[in-house]
Amino acid sequence: MRRRVLAWVATITILAIAASGEASESAVVPLGEGPPAPRGLAVTANGQTVVVIDGDRKAIMAADLSRPHAWRDVVGPAGPGIPEPIVVGCLPGDVVAAVCRAGDAWTLRTFRTTPAAVVEPIAPLQEIPLGDAKASADPPSLTVHHARGWLVIAGLPRPLPPVVRAVVAGVRLGPLSDRSCPIIPEGYRPTAVTGTPSGDVVLVLRAAEGDDLIGFYDATGCELLRLSAGIRHLASLDFGRGDGMLWAVGSDADGRDGLWRLDAMLHGNRQAIRPVLVGSFQSPRAVASASERALIVTHGGPDGTVSRVDPTAFEKTAPGKPAP
Repeated sequence: MRRRVLAWVATITILAIAASGEASESAVVPLGEGPPAPRGLAVTANGQTVVVIDGDRKAIMAADLSRPHAWRDVVGPAGPGIPEPIVVGCLPGDVVAAVCRAGDAWTLRTFRTTPAAVVEPIAPLQEIPLGDAKASADPPSLTVHHARGWLVIAGLPRPLPPVVRAVVAGVRLGPLSDRSCPIIPEGYRPTAVTGTPSGDVVLVLRAAEGDDLIGFYDATGCELLRLSAGIRHLASLDFGRGDGMLWAVGSDADGRDGLWRLDAMLHGNRQAIRPVLVGSFQSPRAVASASERALIVTHGGPDGTVSRVDPTAFEKTAPGKPAP
């Protein structure tokens, strides 16, 4: 299991030479008049469609990267009494999964979408109770690993389990459970989750003080590696498609906000992460990879923007210090 994490170290160190730094003007392209106050972010398995939540109307919207100006509702607005979507993920068969909240009640709901119709939010394909808890300042995080067939939710508010997972079986989910999930270190809480290309779970772990940590875990929940990210606040992370680079959005201790590449390196004969700021964005919220030439980033003030970023277009490096 540990060899897969070491492969990330070797791959990132080599590829870091090829893609780093400030972007040309064409490297960042807003995806049309996107949803206001976008939150949550997911990309379909084929990398062709972006899915976000309209924070004002509480609807789930999508846009194809080939037609980035044609945003459309795929799940209608959540009206009074209907659970509100907080974060989203994409399952096979044009199914959207959403962690939802109605008051203190949390659920995982799935919807089978079609290009020509808007699904009513009162008619989910599945609805799985998660439990009751008051909302926290940080939203939970959801990721789907299409190759390995699992879904993981991290960062649900206490007293709910910090990490739960389910098997993806076609267009349906198996039972959610914290069995075989990572054990979170004392004093930390998970705030973001993604999966490595080989199927390991990767968590952002946050304490009251200090930089966030990045933890790698195998399919049984066993910790493979835990490193300081060198960044104070990571909001989201994802591995690049094809190149295996680890990308994140967030802020460092110097107040620099934006898109970061987390380079694996050796520092004092020990594995470490060197964060490299490759693009500045105001209030970055989430990042998801669509292809080697397309990262999707949500960012901006109250209204927010959804942008397509070409990570190969950066020319200069803006590295941070290697994390201790």
